[in-house]
This record gives sequence, structure tokens and C-alpha cells, in this order.
Amino acid sequence: MEDFDHAQVTAGGIKTTGVNPETLESWFVPHLFITGELLDVDADCGGYNLQWAWASGVTAGRLGK
Repeated sequence: MEDFDHAQVTAGGIKTTGVNPETLESWFVPHLFITGELLDVDADCGGYNLQWAWASGVTAGRLGK
């Protein structure tokens, strides 16, 4: 395993238990939607993290109106 300077993906962020899984709205701050790499969600390399960022942003944007 390489060090941080060679990392392609890192862990960390807001725990997923802190948001509504259907809307990505914070359980603690109403009307705050947490998406993409702000959440503690890790995926394999190959575009999965980018897809998660786009999909979660679109979901929150549509549901947060």
C-alpha cells in the first residue's frame, strides 16, 4: 500500500447515517442536502466516485425544490 501522496481515493466525510438516504437531506439541519464526496462513501476507481457525485447532486437538486 502506498502513502497518501499516491492515493486515488480517500475515506472520510459526513457519515451516511446523518442524511436521509432517499433525499440526501441532513437529519440535523433542515434543507441542507449533502452530496458527492462530502459524504463518507468510497467506491472503486474507474469513474464510480464521479458518477456518485453527479447522481447524488441531481437527486438532491430535484428533491430539494
